[in-house]
Amino acid sequence: MGTDPNLAFLKAFFSSHIDRLRQARDDRGAISIETMMIVAGLVAGAAVVAGVIIAKVNEKSATIK
Repeated sequence: MGTDPNLAFLKAFFSSHIDRLRQARDDRGAISIETMMIVAGLVAGAAVVAGVIIAKVNEKSATIK
């Protein structure tokens, strides 16, 4: 039994992709940290806006009762 050429191809294919991902990890880390900071800022802003809206709705509902 010899080695299957399809398995040899898949092994080489995935090995090359793994090596490329290992080399690109440093660049992606910087981008992902930057993206997480932007997302955290947007979430904080949305929380402030939601808090203001909830406060206004509660204020109006108190006057209706």
